[in-house]
Amino acid sequence: MVLPIDTSAPLLRPSQLTDLIRAVSLADPDDEHLWIEWKSTLDLSTSAGLEQVVKAIIGLANREPAAAARRAGGYGYLLVGVEPGSINGVTTLDPEKLVGKVRSYVGTVISWAPEYIAVDGKHVLVVIVDPPQPGDPIHILRKQTEKFKPATIFVRHTGRTDPANPDDFDKLQARLLQRTPSLQLAVVAIPSSVEKAADISGAVSRWVDERRPTLLAARYRSGRRESSIDLVGVRGGLLGQQVPDGRTEEQYAEEVEQFLHDAEEALVLRGAWDLFRHEPASLNVTVTNPTDVGFVGVRLEVHVPGRVKCYPEELVENLEGDRPDAPRAPRPLGTPTFRSPMQLNVGNIGSYIPTSVYPGPGPSYIARDTGSVTIEYDDFELRAEETKTLELVPLLMHEEPDTRLTATWSATAAGMRGRIAGEFTITVSPSTLDLHKFDENQETGD
Repeated sequence: MVLPIDTSAPLLRPSQLTDLIRAVSLADPDDEHLWIEWKSTLDLSTSAGLEQVVKAIIGLANREPAAAARRAGGYGYLLVGVEPGSINGVTTLDPEKLVGKVRSYVGTVISWAPEYIAVDGKHVLVVIVDPPQPGDPIHILRKQTEKFKPATIFVRHTGRTDPANPDDFDKLQARLLQRTPSLQLAVVAIPSSVEKAADISGAVSRWVDERRPTLLAARYRSGRRESSIDLVGVRGGLLGQQVPDGRTEEQYAEEVEQFLHDAEEALVLRGAWDLFRHEPASLNVTVTNPTDVGFVGVRLEVHVPGRVKCYPEELVENLEGDRPDAPRAPRPLGTPTFRSPMQLNVGNIGSYIPTSVYPGPGPSYIARDTGSVTIEYDDFELRAEETKTLELVPLLMHEEPDTRLTATWSATAAGMRGRIAGEFTITVSPSTLDLHKFDENQETGD
Protein backbone atom coordinates (compact mmCIF):
# COMPACT_ATOMS: atom_id res chain seq x y z
CA MET A 1 0.00 0.00 0.00
CA VAL A 2 1.20 3.55 -0.80
CA LEU A 3 0.80 6.37 1.73
CA PRO A 4 -2.34 8.21 0.48
CA ILE A 5 -0.79 11.62 -0.25
CA ASP A 6 0.89 13.27 -3.22
CA THR A 7 4.67 13.37 -2.59
CA SER A 8 5.73 14.84 -5.93
CA ALA A 9 6.57 18.16 -4.20
CA PRO A 10 7.69 19.24 -0.71
CA LEU A 11 5.08 19.26 2.07
CA LEU A 12 5.81 22.45 4.03
CA ARG A 13 2.60 24.47 4.49
CA PRO A 14 0.43 23.83 7.58
CA SER A 15 -2.40 22.55 5.39
CA GLN A 16 -0.02 20.09 3.71
CA LEU A 17 1.30 18.89 7.07
CA THR A 18 -2.29 18.40 8.25
CA ASP A 19 -2.93 16.26 5.16
CA LEU A 20 0.26 14.32 5.92
CA ILE A 21 -0.90 13.59 9.48
CA ARG A 22 -4.27 12.37 8.24
CA ALA A 23 -2.57 10.26 5.57
CA VAL A 24 -0.48 8.53 8.26
CA SER A 25 -3.59 7.86 10.33
CA LEU A 26 -5.10 6.13 7.27
CA ALA A 27 -1.89 4.30 6.30
CA ASP A 28 -0.83 0.71 6.64
CA PRO A 29 1.68 0.00 9.46
CA ASP A 30 4.20 -1.06 6.80
CA ASP A 31 4.04 2.25 4.88
CA GLU A 32 7.00 3.88 6.65
CA HIS A 33 9.59 4.74 4.04
CA LEU A 34 13.01 6.36 3.63
CA TRP A 35 11.44 9.80 3.81
CA ILE A 36 9.05 9.41 6.74
CA GLU A 37 8.94 7.97 10.26
CA TRP A 38 6.16 8.16 12.83
CA LYS A 39 5.76 7.54 16.55
CA SER A 40 2.43 6.97 18.28
CA THR A 41 3.60 9.38 21.02
CA LEU A 42 6.73 10.36 22.98
CA ASP A 43 7.44 12.15 26.22
CA LEU A 44 9.58 14.97 24.90
CA SER A 45 10.60 16.02 28.40
CA THR A 46 12.57 12.76 28.93
CA SER A 47 15.95 11.71 27.57
CA ALA A 48 14.37 8.56 26.11
CA GLY A 49 11.87 10.64 24.13
CA LEU A 50 14.57 13.02 22.90
CA GLU A 51 16.71 10.06 21.85
CA GLN A 52 14.04 8.96 19.37
CA VAL A 53 13.86 12.44 17.87
CA VAL A 54 17.66 12.68 17.64
CA LYS A 55 17.96 9.29 15.93
CA ALA A 56 15.35 10.22 13.33
CA ILE A 57 16.91 13.60 12.50
CA ILE A 58 20.41 12.16 12.02
CA GLY A 59 19.07 9.19 10.03
CA LEU A 60 17.03 11.39 7.68
CA ALA A 61 20.01 13.74 7.19
CA ASN A 62 22.27 10.79 6.26
CA ARG A 63 20.16 9.61 3.32
CA GLU A 64 21.52 9.40 -0.23
CA PRO A 65 20.54 12.58 -2.13
CA ALA A 66 19.24 10.74 -5.21
CA ALA A 67 17.10 8.35 -3.16
CA ALA A 68 15.79 11.16 -0.96
CA ALA A 69 14.81 13.30 -3.97
CA ARG A 70 12.23 10.74 -5.11
CA ARG A 71 9.73 11.88 -2.48
CA ALA A 72 8.63 15.28 -1.16
CA GLY A 73 11.48 17.16 -2.82
CA GLY A 74 14.04 15.32 -0.69
CA TYR A 75 12.66 16.51 2.67
CA GLY A 76 12.42 14.03 5.55
CA TYR A 77 9.65 13.89 8.16
CA LEU A 78 9.28 12.61 11.71
CA LEU A 79 5.70 12.68 13.04
CA VAL A 80 5.14 12.24 16.78
CA GLY A 81 1.60 11.70 18.04
CA VAL A 82 0.08 9.79 15.13
CA GLU A 83 0.11 6.22 13.88
CA PRO A 84 -1.97 4.15 11.45
CA GLY A 85 -5.46 4.00 12.88
CA SER A 86 -5.28 6.84 15.38
CA ILE A 87 -4.18 10.40 16.11
CA ASN A 88 -2.94 10.35 19.70
CA GLY A 89 -1.27 13.74 20.01
CA VAL A 90 1.75 14.67 22.10
CA THR A 91 2.35 16.86 25.13
CA THR A 92 3.96 19.95 23.64
CA LEU A 93 7.36 21.26 24.61
CA ASP A 94 8.28 24.84 23.77
CA PRO A 95 9.85 24.67 20.26
CA GLU A 96 12.80 26.82 21.34
CA LYS A 97 13.54 24.50 24.25
CA LEU A 98 13.11 21.44 22.04
CA VAL A 99 15.56 22.81 19.45
CA GLY A 100 18.08 23.67 22.16
CA LYS A 101 17.97 20.19 23.70
CA VAL A 102 18.15 18.32 20.38
CA ARG A 103 20.90 20.54 18.95
CA SER A 104 23.32 19.40 21.66
CA TYR A 105 22.98 15.87 20.22
CA VAL A 106 22.84 16.55 16.47
CA GLY A 107 25.04 19.64 16.13
CA THR A 108 24.40 22.76 14.05
CA VAL A 109 25.12 21.48 10.53
CA ILE A 110 21.84 19.61 10.02
CA SER A 111 19.02 21.95 9.00
CA TRP A 112 15.73 20.93 10.62
CA ALA A 113 12.65 22.51 12.19
CA PRO A 114 9.81 21.39 14.49
CA GLU A 115 6.15 22.24 13.83
CA TYR A 116 3.14 21.53 16.06
CA ILE A 117 0.00 20.88 14.01
CA ALA A 118 -3.43 20.74 15.65
CA VAL A 119 -5.64 18.00 14.24
CA ASP A 120 -8.96 16.96 15.76
CA GLY A 121 -8.12 18.86 18.95
CA LYS A 122 -4.74 17.15 19.41
CA HIS A 123 -1.22 18.45 18.76
CA VAL A 124 1.08 16.40 16.55
CA LEU A 125 4.79 17.21 16.33
CA VAL A 126 6.16 17.27 12.78
CA VAL A 127 9.95 17.49 12.50
CA ILE A 128 11.06 18.52 9.00
CA VAL A 129 14.64 17.72 7.92
CA ASP A 130 16.07 19.49 4.85
CA PRO A 131 17.09 17.44 1.79
CA PRO A 132 20.57 15.89 1.89
CA GLN A 133 23.04 17.19 -0.71
CA PRO A 134 26.14 15.79 -2.45
CA GLY A 135 29.22 16.68 -0.43
CA ASP A 136 27.35 16.77 2.89
CA PRO A 137 29.39 15.60 5.89
CA ILE A 138 28.66 12.33 7.65
CA HIS A 139 26.33 13.29 10.48
CA ILE A 140 27.04 11.69 13.85
CA LEU A 141 25.67 11.65 17.38
CA ARG A 142 27.58 14.34 19.30
CA LYS A 143 26.50 13.52 22.83
CA GLN A 144 25.82 10.25 24.60
CA THR A 145 22.21 9.17 25.03
CA GLU A 146 20.79 6.42 27.22
CA LYS A 147 21.56 3.73 24.63
CA PHE A 148 24.15 5.15 22.23
CA LYS A 149 27.69 6.49 22.53
CA PRO A 150 28.98 9.70 20.91
CA ALA A 151 30.02 9.40 17.23
CA THR A 152 27.29 6.82 16.51
CA ILE A 153 26.13 7.17 12.90
CA PHE A 154 22.41 6.65 12.32
CA VAL A 155 21.07 5.81 8.86
CA ARG A 156 17.47 5.74 7.68
CA HIS A 157 16.43 2.41 6.12
CA THR A 158 12.96 1.53 4.87
CA GLY A 159 10.73 1.52 7.92
CA ARG A 160 13.45 1.96 10.56
CA THR A 161 16.47 4.01 11.66
CA ASP A 162 19.59 2.00 12.59
CA PRO A 163 23.27 2.52 13.43
CA ALA A 164 25.24 2.49 10.18
CA ASN A 165 26.67 -0.77 8.88
CA PRO A 166 29.79 -0.95 6.66
CA ASP A 167 27.78 -0.57 3.44
CA ASP A 168 26.01 2.49 4.85
CA PHE A 169 29.37 4.01 5.79
CA ASP A 170 30.69 3.45 2.25
CA LYS A 171 27.67 5.27 0.79
CA LEU A 172 28.06 8.16 3.21
CA GLN A 173 31.74 8.43 2.38
CA ALA A 174 30.90 8.47 -1.33
CA ARG A 175 28.40 11.26 -0.70
CA LEU A 176 31.03 13.24 1.19
CA LEU A 177 33.54 12.87 -1.66
CA GLN A 178 31.16 13.94 -4.43
CA ARG A 179 32.91 16.92 -5.99
CA THR A 180 31.14 16.88 -9.35
CA PRO A 181 27.66 18.32 -8.87
CA SER A 182 24.98 15.69 -9.16
CA LEU A 183 21.76 16.17 -11.10
CA GLN A 184 18.85 17.41 -9.03
CA LEU A 185 15.39 17.97 -10.49
CA ALA A 186 11.83 18.39 -9.29
CA VAL A 187 9.35 16.91 -11.79
CA VAL A 188 5.61 17.43 -11.37
CA ALA A 189 2.43 17.53 -13.43
CA ILE A 190 0.68 20.92 -13.35
CA PRO A 191 -2.24 20.51 -13.28
CA SER A 192 -1.97 17.13 -11.58
CA SER A 193 -4.97 15.72 -13.45
CA VAL A 194 -5.60 14.26 -16.91
CA GLU A 195 -9.14 13.90 -18.23
CA LYS A 196 -10.57 10.54 -19.23
CA ALA A 197 -10.77 10.18 -23.01
CA ALA A 198 -14.17 11.28 -24.31
CA ASP A 199 -16.42 8.56 -25.77
CA ILE A 200 -16.28 9.93 -29.30
CA SER A 201 -17.38 6.71 -31.02
CA GLY A 202 -20.40 6.46 -28.74
CA ALA A 203 -21.36 10.08 -29.35
CA VAL A 204 -21.07 9.66 -33.12
CA SER A 205 -23.14 6.45 -33.04
CA ARG A 206 -25.88 8.25 -31.14
CA TRP A 207 -25.67 11.12 -33.62
CA VAL A 208 -26.18 8.68 -36.50
CA ASP A 209 -29.11 6.92 -34.81
CA GLU A 210 -30.82 10.23 -34.02
CA ARG A 211 -30.52 11.62 -37.55
CA ARG A 212 -31.38 8.53 -39.59
CA PRO A 213 -35.21 8.72 -39.17
CA THR A 214 -35.24 12.50 -39.66
CA LEU A 215 -33.23 12.29 -42.88
CA LEU A 216 -35.24 9.37 -44.28
CA ALA A 217 -38.48 11.27 -43.68
CA ALA A 218 -37.23 14.60 -45.09
CA ARG A 219 -39.27 15.85 -48.07
CA TYR A 220 -38.99 19.03 -50.11
CA ARG A 221 -41.70 21.65 -49.58
CA SER A 222 -41.64 24.61 -51.95
CA GLY A 223 -42.32 28.07 -50.57
CA ARG A 224 -42.78 29.63 -54.06
CA ARG A 225 -46.01 30.23 -55.94
CA GLU A 226 -46.52 28.38 -59.21
CA SER A 227 -46.18 31.66 -61.18
CA SER A 228 -42.71 32.19 -59.77
CA ILE A 229 -41.64 28.74 -60.90
CA ASP A 230 -43.03 29.44 -64.39
CA LEU A 231 -41.10 32.72 -64.50
CA VAL A 232 -37.89 30.90 -63.72
CA GLY A 233 -38.66 28.50 -66.55
CA VAL A 234 -39.32 31.29 -68.97
CA ARG A 235 -36.09 33.01 -68.11
CA GLY A 236 -34.12 29.80 -67.95
CA GLY A 237 -32.03 30.81 -70.88
CA LEU A 238 -30.78 33.89 -69.03
CA LEU A 239 -30.88 33.03 -65.34
CA GLY A 240 -30.46 29.28 -65.37
CA GLN A 241 -32.64 26.22 -65.20
CA GLN A 242 -34.65 24.44 -62.48
CA VAL A 243 -34.40 20.67 -62.76
CA PRO A 244 -36.91 18.38 -61.00
CA ASP A 245 -35.61 15.76 -58.57
CA GLY A 246 -35.31 12.44 -60.40
CA ARG A 247 -34.40 10.27 -57.38
CA THR A 248 -36.64 7.40 -56.27
CA GLU A 249 -37.44 6.56 -52.63
CA GLU A 250 -34.93 3.71 -52.77
CA GLN A 251 -32.21 5.88 -54.27
CA TYR A 252 -32.76 8.58 -51.65
CA ALA A 253 -32.60 6.00 -48.85
CA GLU A 254 -29.31 4.72 -50.28
CA GLU A 255 -27.98 8.31 -50.34
CA VAL A 256 -28.94 8.77 -46.68
CA GLU A 257 -27.21 5.54 -45.61
CA GLN A 258 -24.09 6.39 -47.59
CA PHE A 259 -24.04 9.86 -46.05
CA LEU A 260 -24.43 8.46 -42.52
CA HIS A 261 -21.61 5.96 -43.15
CA ASP A 262 -19.29 8.67 -44.48
CA ALA A 263 -20.31 11.11 -41.74
CA GLU A 264 -19.63 8.54 -39.03
CA GLU A 265 -16.05 8.06 -40.23
CA ALA A 266 -15.49 11.80 -40.67
CA LEU A 267 -16.96 12.79 -37.29
CA VAL A 268 -14.94 10.19 -35.41
CA LEU A 269 -11.79 11.66 -36.98
CA ARG A 270 -13.01 15.18 -36.24
CA GLY A 271 -13.70 14.24 -32.62
CA ALA A 272 -10.19 12.79 -32.36
CA TRP A 273 -8.86 16.06 -33.82
CA ASP A 274 -10.67 18.02 -31.12
CA LEU A 275 -9.57 15.64 -28.34
CA PHE A 276 -5.94 15.83 -29.50
CA ARG A 277 -6.05 19.60 -28.86
CA HIS A 278 -8.10 19.40 -25.67
CA GLU A 279 -5.47 20.45 -23.11
CA PRO A 280 -7.16 18.92 -20.02
CA ALA A 281 -6.76 15.49 -21.68
CA SER A 282 -2.99 16.01 -21.98
CA LEU A 283 -0.09 15.52 -19.57
CA ASN A 284 1.60 18.81 -18.71
CA VAL A 285 5.01 18.18 -17.08
CA THR A 286 6.98 20.92 -15.34
CA VAL A 287 10.68 20.48 -14.48
CA THR A 288 12.52 22.63 -11.93
CA ASN A 289 16.27 22.94 -11.33
CA PRO A 290 16.51 23.80 -7.61
CA THR A 291 20.30 24.27 -7.66
CA ASP A 292 22.61 27.17 -8.50
CA VAL A 293 24.21 25.09 -11.29
CA GLY A 294 22.86 25.03 -14.84
CA PHE A 295 22.14 21.67 -16.51
CA VAL A 296 22.57 20.90 -20.22
CA GLY A 297 21.59 17.85 -22.21
CA VAL A 298 18.84 16.89 -19.76
CA ARG A 299 17.09 13.70 -20.83
CA LEU A 300 13.81 13.00 -19.10
CA GLU A 301 11.71 9.84 -19.37
CA VAL A 302 8.23 9.61 -17.81
CA HIS A 303 6.16 6.45 -17.48
CA VAL A 304 2.40 6.72 -16.92
CA PRO A 305 0.91 3.42 -15.72
CA GLY A 306 -2.61 2.06 -16.00
CA ARG A 307 -5.08 1.92 -18.88
CA VAL A 308 -3.66 4.77 -20.89
CA LYS A 309 -2.45 4.96 -24.48
CA CYS A 310 -0.64 7.45 -26.67
CA TYR A 311 -1.83 8.50 -30.11
CA PRO A 312 -0.48 6.23 -32.88
CA GLU A 313 2.05 7.99 -35.09
CA GLU A 314 -0.01 7.50 -38.25
CA LEU A 315 -3.05 9.08 -36.55
CA VAL A 316 -0.99 12.03 -35.30
CA GLU A 317 0.03 12.78 -38.90
CA ASN A 318 -3.67 13.12 -39.81
CA LEU A 319 -4.48 15.17 -36.72
CA GLU A 320 -1.71 17.75 -37.15
CA GLY A 321 -3.37 19.35 -40.19
CA ASP A 322 -6.62 21.28 -40.51
CA ARG A 323 -9.77 20.12 -38.77
CA PRO A 324 -11.33 17.38 -40.92
CA ASP A 325 -14.42 18.41 -42.89
CA ALA A 326 -17.53 16.25 -43.05
CA PRO A 327 -19.77 15.27 -45.99
CA ARG A 328 -22.93 17.28 -46.65
CA ALA A 329 -26.30 15.68 -46.00
CA PRO A 330 -28.31 14.77 -49.09
CA ARG A 331 -31.05 17.16 -50.22
CA PRO A 332 -34.52 16.14 -49.02
CA LEU A 333 -36.32 13.94 -51.51
CA GLY A 334 -38.08 16.01 -54.17
CA THR A 335 -35.76 19.00 -53.95
CA PRO A 336 -35.29 20.50 -57.42
CA THR A 337 -31.97 21.91 -58.46
CA PHE A 338 -31.42 25.34 -59.95
CA ARG A 339 -28.29 25.82 -61.97
CA SER A 340 -27.09 29.25 -63.02
CA PRO A 341 -23.87 30.22 -64.83
CA MET A 342 -22.44 31.55 -61.55
CA GLN A 343 -23.05 28.23 -59.78
CA LEU A 344 -21.37 25.94 -62.27
CA ASN A 345 -18.36 23.93 -61.05
CA VAL A 346 -18.66 25.16 -57.43
CA GLY A 347 -17.67 22.44 -54.96
CA ASN A 348 -18.78 21.76 -51.43
CA ILE A 349 -17.04 24.49 -49.41
CA GLY A 350 -17.19 24.06 -45.64
CA SER A 351 -17.49 26.96 -43.24
CA TYR A 352 -14.58 25.92 -41.03
CA ILE A 353 -11.62 28.29 -40.78
CA PRO A 354 -8.36 26.27 -40.68
CA THR A 355 -6.49 26.13 -37.38
CA SER A 356 -2.72 26.02 -37.09
CA VAL A 357 -0.83 22.86 -36.26
CA TYR A 358 -0.99 21.83 -32.59
CA PRO A 359 1.62 23.98 -30.81
CA GLY A 360 3.98 23.11 -27.97
CA PRO A 361 5.97 25.51 -25.74
CA GLY A 362 8.82 23.15 -24.87
CA PRO A 363 10.98 20.43 -26.35
CA SER A 364 9.44 17.66 -28.41
CA TYR A 365 9.02 14.07 -27.31
CA ILE A 366 8.47 10.49 -28.39
CA ALA A 367 5.57 8.60 -26.79
CA ARG A 368 5.55 4.80 -26.85
CA ASP A 369 2.96 2.23 -25.85
CA THR A 370 4.68 -0.04 -23.33
CA GLY A 371 1.59 -1.66 -21.87
CA SER A 372 0.77 1.87 -20.78
CA VAL A 373 2.69 4.98 -21.93
CA THR A 374 6.37 5.92 -21.77
CA ILE A 375 7.35 9.44 -22.86
CA GLU A 376 10.91 10.31 -23.84
CA TYR A 377 11.50 14.08 -24.05
CA ASP A 378 14.20 15.44 -26.33
CA ASP A 379 17.27 16.91 -24.64
CA PHE A 380 16.76 20.33 -23.09
CA GLU A 381 18.60 22.82 -20.91
CA LEU A 382 17.74 24.14 -17.45
CA ARG A 383 19.41 27.25 -16.10
CA ALA A 384 20.07 27.55 -12.38
CA GLU A 385 16.83 27.72 -10.41
CA GLU A 386 14.83 27.65 -13.66
CA THR A 387 11.41 26.04 -14.07
CA LYS A 388 10.46 24.83 -17.54
CA THR A 389 7.10 23.56 -18.78
CA LEU A 390 7.55 20.82 -21.37
CA GLU A 391 5.37 20.19 -24.40
CA LEU A 392 1.85 18.97 -23.72
CA VAL A 393 1.49 15.24 -24.37
CA PRO A 394 -2.04 14.24 -25.48
CA LEU A 395 -3.06 10.95 -23.86
CA LEU A 396 -5.93 8.52 -24.34
CA MET A 397 -6.84 7.91 -20.71
CA HIS A 398 -9.22 4.99 -20.14
CA GLU A 399 -9.15 4.87 -16.33
CA GLU A 400 -12.26 5.90 -14.40
CA PRO A 401 -12.49 9.41 -12.89
CA ASP A 402 -10.91 9.83 -9.43
CA THR A 403 -8.38 7.06 -10.16
CA ARG A 404 -4.91 8.04 -8.86
CA LEU A 405 -1.95 6.94 -10.96
CA THR A 406 1.66 7.12 -9.76
CA ALA A 407 3.80 8.23 -12.70
CA THR A 408 7.53 7.49 -12.43
CA TRP A 409 10.38 9.42 -14.04
CA SER A 410 14.12 9.22 -14.50
CA ALA A 411 16.61 11.75 -15.83
CA THR A 412 20.25 12.23 -16.79
CA ALA A 413 22.22 15.30 -17.86
CA ALA A 414 25.48 15.92 -19.66
CA GLY A 415 28.40 16.23 -17.27
CA MET A 416 26.34 15.20 -14.24
CA ARG A 417 26.90 12.08 -12.18
CA GLY A 418 24.44 9.22 -12.34
CA ARG A 419 20.73 8.98 -13.03
CA ILE A 420 18.03 10.30 -10.74
CA ALA A 421 14.45 9.08 -10.46
CA GLY A 422 11.22 10.08 -8.81
CA GLU A 423 7.47 9.94 -9.07
CA PHE A 424 4.40 12.15 -9.11
CA THR A 425 0.67 11.55 -8.86
CA ILE A 426 -1.89 11.98 -11.63
CA THR A 427 -5.62 12.03 -10.85
CA VAL A 428 -8.05 11.06 -13.62
CA SER A 429 -10.86 13.59 -14.04
CA PRO A 430 -14.12 13.38 -16.05
CA SER A 431 -14.04 14.50 -19.66
CA THR A 432 -15.14 18.06 -20.42
CA LEU A 433 -14.78 17.81 -24.20
CA ASP A 434 -17.92 19.25 -25.80
CA LEU A 435 -19.35 16.48 -27.97
CA HIS A 436 -22.31 18.61 -29.06
CA LYS A 437 -20.25 20.89 -31.30
CA PHE A 438 -17.97 18.53 -33.16
CA ASP A 439 -20.62 18.37 -35.95
CA GLU A 440 -21.54 22.08 -35.74
CA ASN A 441 -21.04 22.76 -39.46
CA GLN A 442 -22.81 19.53 -40.39
CA GLU A 443 -25.94 19.90 -42.53
CA THR A 444 -25.73 23.71 -42.46
CA GLY A 445 -24.92 24.09 -46.11
CA ASP A 446 -22.76 27.10 -45.17
